[in-house]
Amino acid sequence: MTTATRLGAAMPGRRQLLLPLAVLPVAGWAVWAAGTPDAPSHPAGPFHLPLDESTAIWRDLGAVRLGGLAGDPQFPVRVSALDGRAVTVRGFMVPLSDGATHNRFILSANPMGCPACRSPGPATMIHVHSSIALPATREPLTLAGTLRLRPQEGLFYRLDRALQRWA
Repeated sequence: MTTATRLGAAMPGRRQLLLPLAVLPVAGWAVWAAGTPDAPSHPAGPFHLPLDESTAIWRDLGAVRLGGLAGDPQFPVRVSALDGRAVTVRGFMVPLSDGATHNRFILSANPMGCPACRSPGPATMIHVHSSIALPATREPLTLAGTLRLRPQEGLFYRLDRALQRWA
């Protein structure tokens, strides 16, 4: 019996040590991707708020796809038809600065930090320009204004002359 054979039996080789460590992240990812039965979810799907006339617009706005050589947004016909039209939309305020009131902010389809919601992206956010400063809130807001398709500003949508509507 050679020294290498004796040491190999007594000591695990580099491959024996490193292989389980290399497989561990993949196994962890597989468990995470499969999810758990008690993972949070919303009955309405990927959106936090239930489907109604003021939230249905998010399903249309979220259908935008990036395409072309420059990766420009490709708006579905239903969304293109809304450009320059009055819309009512309900969502969550994401302030762009500190302060108690805001007249420029982001309206998001989902609240920030919701583990069961679709992650935010430019298709599920609207840059709001309000005539009247609105108080900062974590509760959903219903806003009415003129929707503009504005891909050159980073986000795909802007709501001009927004006013708060009360349910």
